[in-house]
Amino acid sequence: YVVSGNDAAAEEPSRAVLDSLLEGKAQWESNMQVTLIPTHDSEVMREWYQETHEKQQDLNIMVLASSSTVVMQDESFPACKIEL
Repeated sequence: YVVSGNDAAAEEPSRAVLDSLLEGKAQWESNMQVTLIPTHDSEVMREWYQETHEKQQDLNIMVLASSSTVVMQDESFPACKIEL
């Protein structure tokens, strides 16, 4: 899932949206992994991540930081790279 956070004044993503993601994932019958990609860093995102990190692990949710890098087949690129 990609969550927008490019408007600091709007405090996006809101804590309510992030908490709803946890609540929704907890209802799934399977524990398949989910990746959450915030488009920008925010204070709300950092606080939510720290406060709910254990629950994220229990629910198999991986949050990628905006500076995350993927290394694959001798290539390194930002985690959000899209190729068509």
